[in-house]
Amino acid sequence: MKLPFQEDASPTGGFHPVSISISPLEKKSPELEAREQIIRLLVVSYPHNIHHGVVEVIDYHHPPTSFLTNLFGIRQSERGGELSYVATIESDLFTSPAGIVAVTDHASLPSEFDGHSIPSFYLTNTYRSKSALARRLEKGLGVPRGDLVFYHAREQTTVRVGFGLDRPGAIASDDSGSMRRICVSTQDGQVHLFQFPLHEPV
Repeated sequence: MKLPFQEDASPTGGFHPVSISISPLEKKSPELEAREQIIRLLVVSYPHNIHHGVVEVIDYHHPPTSFLTNLFGIRQSERGGELSYVATIESDLFTSPAGIVAVTDHASLPSEFDGHSIPSFYLTNTYRSKSALARRLEKGLGVPRGDLVFYHAREQTTVRVGFGLDRPGAIASDDSGSMRRICVSTQDGQVHLFQFPLHEPV
């Protein structure tokens, strides 16, 4: 099932996603159960060219399941089953974004517009440089210079927390226990484990 953008609600400059993460779900009170549910997505995209990667914040509007929707297929929201653009996050440390994973802590303050927050996230960069020549040198010489960065949504800052990775891509997180574990796969056939105290990005 392909999810369309709402009319006049798509990202500017085009939408060319390469990886995606679902924001940790927020608990809803019983009074909100009858309302439209919004699933917030963080999407690595290259809207302009292959040297300029960003993170697009996209909302998926999902009407809650009810007896009527199950029996008659009635949509409870005009926006149900559609996507809408929220914001674009950019940073000089997003040199060649590849994988992304959202985490629960350090979220932004709730928006005055819709009451939803933007989560913090970890992101892998395949290459350390945005320059095509520098990337060819990194790849040709086999110099592992990819990295892992953390975006602090509350402070709107980015910090590099992992270095010397060989073209990292996919990323996953686990918050069980007292430590956050971030696993990153790289093109040299390795999986790298990074551990951080919970609620502390570095």
